[in-house]
Amino acid sequence: MKQIGLAVILCILGVNNANSQVYSEKKTKHRFAQSYIGLNTQYIPGSGQVYFGGEAQSFNPMLIPRLNLGGLHFWGHLDFNMNIPLTRIGSEDLKNGNQIYFNSGADLSARYYPWALKNGAIRPFTGVSFNTMSLGLESEQIGERFEGFIAYSLLGGISYSFQNWQINAEIMFLPNETRPFYSDRDLQENISLPNSYFSLGIARLIDFTLPEEEHLSSGRTEKLKNAVLKNKSLNSLSIGFAANGSYSLRSPSFKGEWKSLPEHKGSFNWEYSIGYLLDKPDLHFGLTYRNYQSTSYSYGLEHVIRREALSLEAFKFIWDYNGFVPFVGFSLSAERWAAGLFKDDILQGNVAQSELISPGIIFGWDIRPSAIDTWVLRTNLRYYPQQEINDALGGKSRIDQFEFNFIQFVFYPNRWWKLKTAKKRLGNA
Repeated sequence: MKQIGLAVILCILGVNNANSQVYSEKKTKHRFAQSYIGLNTQYIPGSGQVYFGGEAQSFNPMLIPRLNLGGLHFWGHLDFNMNIPLTRIGSEDLKNGNQIYFNSGADLSARYYPWALKNGAIRPFTGVSFNTMSLGLESEQIGERFEGFIAYSLLGGISYSFQNWQINAEIMFLPNETRPFYSDRDLQENISLPNSYFSLGIARLIDFTLPEEEHLSSGRTEKLKNAVLKNKSLNSLSIGFAANGSYSLRSPSFKGEWKSLPEHKGSFNWEYSIGYLLDKPDLHFGLTYRNYQSTSYSYGLEHVIRREALSLEAFKFIWDYNGFVPFVGFSLSAERWAAGLFKDDILQGNVAQSELISPGIIFGWDIRPSAIDTWVLRTNLRYYPQQEINDALGGKSRIDQFEFNFIQFVFYPNRWWKLKTAKKRLGNA
């Protein structure tokens, strides 16, 4: 049965069987960073306290299987990763026929290993995590309220590596578990979220860049670069896509009968980009498109906002540390917003629409093993301050945005074609 289970995991995570923990042999730029994909299950014990239906009740125990995507950096010392919940396993029932929905949500985590990960060795880690948690309460008498919020947590645990696999055991501690929550449209009470979360999982290390190390040391990479530069540059069109998180650092506040509505916290969406890379100055210009909808609702009240953004962006790569290449630049975003209020599914008044041009900053980094890569993995962060939209409640509302995508796949088609042609000319030379 163990062999069958391992075969199933290999099919799900299927990549070659070569040992991917190559940085333990020697430290080179092609071994600086590695990707991984894995599965883990988070256990949330029954704890905390919520007030609903006039009673204080504990949160139910919960199991949350999650997809784990990440990347090791600095030769096994630093790990950036994202966990995406796949489902929830556990009872949603409370007393008196009420129901509770709680999810620790997708998270972005950073782990630090004081001793580098190494095959056959147990390594402790510490870190921090930003979580997009959500809580919903439902009653047949008064309806449902749902709130999403961002929390930060402290991490600790151990990792064990063997060949190209890694087992991780982690505890996540939520230091600020107390927060206000409306148990009906008018009554706000303090609740206590579960503050301890445990997870166990397995990940498969994947190395995309190591094959290029031999080409670099043999001089073939330089030959290919020179072959291209004889007639053409390494400038190229770029095409990218990524899963993107958009967070509201400011959001509309609600008063009067709408006061129980939770603030908008953000949404996950897809982003698509097209641009052009100027190789020698290491400048990139491009357009990026994304849209999302965020809904806030509370016991029959609902506030919906939609955002559509097309951003003109320019950034410069400023450093190359063993293939870790940070950049910083400017983003000018043309945006359309719409906001509407609903009461018992009936639109209240008119939908408020806004069009704005938002200046912002973009920064992040590429993982760039060589100067002639035809594709890279990129991390983008954007910040748009002072965003203000027309709101369905009347007047203006601040809706400042912070955006983060952990892994963007960027492809350079012109460069790919030029290098393909150069390889044909060089043959096995």
